[in-house]
Amino acid sequence: MDKVFVHGFPGLYGGAGAELYHQIPVWQALGLEVHLIPTRNGWQVDPIYPELKKSGVVVHSTNQFDAIDKGAPVLGFCSQDFLRALDFIRARTEATVFVNCMTWLFAEERQRMSKGHIRAFLYQNEDVRKARAPELRALNRSARCKFMTFVPYFDQKKFPFIEGRTSAHFGLGRMSRQDQDKYAGNTLFIYEHVMSQRPKVGLFVGFTDKLRMKVGQPAPWIITAKDHRECSQQAFYKHCEIVLQPTDTTENWPRVGLEAMSSGSVLVVDDRGGWQRMIQHKKTGFLCRSAQDFVFYASLMAYEPDLRAEIARAARKRGEDLASMDESKQTWKACLEAVV
Repeated sequence: MDKVFVHGFPGLYGGAGAELYHQIPVWQALGLEVHLIPTRNGWQVDPIYPELKKSGVVVHSTNQFDAIDKGAPVLGFCSQDFLRALDFIRARTEATVFVNCMTWLFAEERQRMSKGHIRAFLYQNEDVRKARAPELRALNRSARCKFMTFVPYFDQKKFPFIEGRTSAHFGLGRMSRQDQDKYAGNTLFIYEHVMSQRPKVGLFVGFTDKLRMKVGQPAPWIITAKDHRECSQQAFYKHCEIVLQPTDTTENWPRVGLEAMSSGSVLVVDDRGGWQRMIQHKKTGFLCRSAQDFVFYASLMAYEPDLRAEIARAARKRGEDLASMDESKQTWKACLEAVV
């Protein structure tokens, strides 16, 4: 095996695309040539494309399945397009790998498993693998299908740690895809009740009119941006001394967590899902079970800058341990060798 193919294209913002972006250097470090087959047109003008080309990544035409080497592994990162294209992909290879970044199963994922069209399912979170693998296995008992967990690599150099935060205001915010479940219904209630000696300035990245319909109109002291084109991730973390992110969903392995840890923005998040594996409560962030918890720990960070700085430094180290290149290489090597 000297090549790996991906049906999809990386991105800087959002879970699956950003995760794919960070995994490419791991495969290259394993000596693999990385080939991308985009699912959509327009990739030629994506700002990531020059970087990919410079690093040696080969990008084929949109949905150019005849570019796949016979028998080579082909991955789809949480992509329904990949699931729907499996008939074309399997005409070239049966080494098909699906990485589901959610905590639930796609309908197409179930259908493809029942037909034996997916050789391996990969997970970033062992809890999710244990929960979902039995559901899929019940649809098809073939021993050829593998269920494995890999360590997702995260390049901390892209999110430098911000030392000595000093500002006249207390910066807090949240960032996600523009998905209603990514926002808790009481988000604005929580933000309004956070106490701070300095004036609060909030920043919501991933906020649109449909979110206003759910959570309401943010107060004038909360700035909103549609996506990373209006406010880059790095600018967001520079602003945010804490990331205050209550949601109505259960996160799998949230990329915002690794970005915040790397940047020095303390996480105040839900006590469930992937957050529980990422964060050591009161040591590298805060896990909350109620609106009162969110308000209390966010206010604590506003009033205790030395404690906030201590937790931020510990979280940076925690993020490095969770997503190291060496561990990621070992797990990716095992996963890819299992499917070819």
